Amino acid sequence: MQHPRTSAMTGLLAAGCALGVVALTLKAGEGSHSARDTALSTTTGFLFLLAGAVAHVRRPANPIGVLIALVGVALFLEDLQFAQNPVLYTIAVPLRAASSPVIAHLVLAFPHGRLRSRWERLLVAAAYLVVLGSGVVGLLVDDDPRDLLALWPGSGALADRALEPAATAVSAGVVVVLLYRWLTGRLPQRRLLSPVVVIALAGALTSGAGTALGDAHPLSGPLLQAYRILFCLWPLAFLAGVMRARVGNAEMVRLLLERDGTGLAALVQDDEVWKDSRSIDALNAAAGLVLDNQRLTAELEQRLAEVRASRARLVAAGDEERRRLERDLHDGAQQRLVSVVLLLRMAGRRSGAELPPEIRALLTGAVDELQTAITELRELARGIRPAILTEAGVVAAVRSLADRIPMEVALTVGTVPRLDAAVEATAYFVTSEALTNALKHARTDRADVRIEVAGAELRVEVTDAGVGGADPEGGSGLAGLRDRVQALGGELDVASGPGGTAVTAVIPLAG
Repeated sequence: MQHPRTSAMTGLLAAGCALGVVALTLKAGEGSHSARDTALSTTTGFLFLLAGAVAHVRRPANPIGVLIALVGVALFLEDLQFAQNPVLYTIAVPLRAASSPVIAHLVLAFPHGRLRSRWERLLVAAAYLVVLGSGVVGLLVDDDPRDLLALWPGSGALADRALEPAATAVSAGVVVVLLYRWLTGRLPQRRLLSPVVVIALAGALTSGAGTALGDAHPLSGPLLQAYRILFCLWPLAFLAGVMRARVGNAEMVRLLLERDGTGLAALVQDDEVWKDSRSIDALNAAAGLVLDNQRLTAELEQRLAEVRASRARLVAAGDEERRRLERDLHDGAQQRLVSVVLLLRMAGRRSGAELPPEIRALLTGAVDELQTAITELRELARGIRPAILTEAGVVAAVRSLADRIPMEVALTVGTVPRLDAAVEATAYFVTSEALTNALKHARTDRADVRIEVAGAELRVEVTDAGVGGADPEGGSGLAGLRDRVQALGGELDVASGPGGTAVTAVIPLAG
């Protein structure tokens, strides 16, 4: 799709080429300029047109190409003053210095084609106003007979002296801004500005020195010739800077957004730091690293979610296996042991009088051992997963545990509804392990248990005022509970010191 500025650039190039041919013809026919000077000035104009065209083709979104070409057109417009036709000469008088404000505009807008501050806009406006104003004044006071609008012939010198201070001030302002940018700019900005600044300063020095020495001095001619050569090279310096610079925000954003067809980010350019092509390549590489990092982060988060889900499934599977073992112990081994006890008691009653005392004592001992085994088996089954936990929930199960444990347990319970089976089982086993450790190691006869739902979490706290010393890394009990709590997305904290031990578990209800 053709850029909107392409039509303007096409018109400028057509007008510039036509004016260049006319200017070359007029200057060659005028006779006061050498062939070398005529060739250099014409070449300079066409180089500005060519540099502007190339800059526009390579960077169509950057208006700097139009400005470069406009300098070439303005240079050729200046040469129309050599026309012998009165009408053409009258048109050309206000345009005798047409290139000066355009060059000031180009220098201040380089390389992105935009004036970035109010002072720059004021300088450029002043340059156009001074040059065009002096041109209009010159049109009215010119003493050349070809000037059809001369109202006060012979006053041109006076008008020039009146406008000269303003022109000097504008030129000095442009030079100051250009040098300030170069001195305060960062490396990419200096790299872009250096060719333009060097040629501008060298041209100004040679031109100023040649003019100051006067026409009679032998060095005046070579210095002015050096100035013309440097000025002829200036469009190439502008073109080199444009080629090394990117156009700015729009293209940088497009460059990043189109990388691998994946959206990255919107990049806002710092207008004080002009990015050259190597800076943009570095930005693109950095953006690629960001994209790769984001992709790896997303993959890691997905893997972490899968690990958490698998850990939760393992906890649920472990609880289900405990319930199966509990049923197997209750319905299998425990019932068989009870049957054996009944059989032994029945045998003792039927044959008690006939059995020798030692046999009767053996039967009684066997029955007692079996009763102990049944009691231990029931405790084992209750430790695997108490039936009351499944039937009535975690609060009832903890109350039952507190009633059985041989120490004072102060139980504080908030509003706790029935929860997910894995959450209830985890809360119960945290409480059971903490109370068991307090009973065995804390050397205290009291523990406090608090169970409550806070927001979307179940909070379980077991504290005692014992001797402390609990270490989750020192045994398998607390460490296993921490793994179980973390598998549900929660956290287990153990704080133990000389003042006692506090075990706190926070379990998400969606665990």
